[in-house]
Amino acid sequence: MNISKEKKITLIHSIVWAVLILALAFLIKGNEQANVIFIFMVGGWSISHACIIKQVKVKKANCDDTKRSSMCCL
Repeated sequence: MNISKEKKITLIHSIVWAVLILALAFLIKGNEQANVIFIFMVGGWSISHACIIKQVKVKKANCDDTKRSSMCCL
């Protein structure tokens, strides 16, 4: 099973955010603002995930424009 670098980066990113969200949920258990904090954490993951995906697409587009192999930007 061969995983590309882009997929590996997004997988590691999601795992790190999942650990952070679970740790924060454990720490703020019983807090009145727990729901709001959880929504902001999920929003932070969404924004950072979108930024990573956008950077990967830009790197792929730059590689395609210069007619180099797809490995040039990795």
